[in-house]
Amino acid sequence: MADAFSYRVKFTDIRVKPPKEEQERQKAVETRECHRDDCDLAGDHPAPKPRGLEGVYWFCQKHAGEYNRNYDFFAGMSDAELEAFNEMARHGFQKTWKFGTGPMGKGKAAAAHDPRRWRGKEFFEENAEARQARRKEQQSAGVTAQALAELDLEAGATASEIRVRYSEYIRKFHPDSNGGDRSTEHMLARVLRAGKTLKAAGMMKA
Repeated sequence: MADAFSYRVKFTDIRVKPPKEEQERQKAVETRECHRDDCDLAGDHPAPKPRGLEGVYWFCQKHAGEYNRNYDFFAGMSDAELEAFNEMARHGFQKTWKFGTGPMGKGKAAAAHDPRRWRGKEFFEENAEARQARRKEQQSAGVTAQALAELDLEAGATASEIRVRYSEYIRKFHPDSNGGDRSTEHMLARVLRAGKTLKAAGMMKA
């Protein structure tokens, strides 16, 4: 009775996509195989060759991990190279100089702090002028952009387009064009102010 109701597999494999290893094998055919002799998967993970050999090995993910875990950085180093490496490690691999030499040696440090040679004031004055000029330029750009927006124009509007729109809005919002109605005078003031700004910036010249 138990055999009649026991589960029996009807399909051995119902996966739509092929297994990952099959994909890797197909990829290896199209690109490169893993450098391990007994592996036919795709080699898409580079690993450095031992010291003295140029280039890299290409492994699959599994064998790249194994290779990296067993890699000996110091293999092939001479005693002198090992000593030099350890000396550099003591200083955090930063460049060092003997006392009295280097960028601040032989009186350079004293000269750097000599008030008669100090050019810091010029440095800060030049930077201050540059910052001030940059602020003025940014402010000017912001003001002109706002003026163009008052005329419903984009930033790249030409002088001809600005003049045409300016004249159009002057006529549109002027009380004489609205039978004496002064309700649009605030819009007229904005247009006049925008035109004054754009004229001062030279953007309405032909």
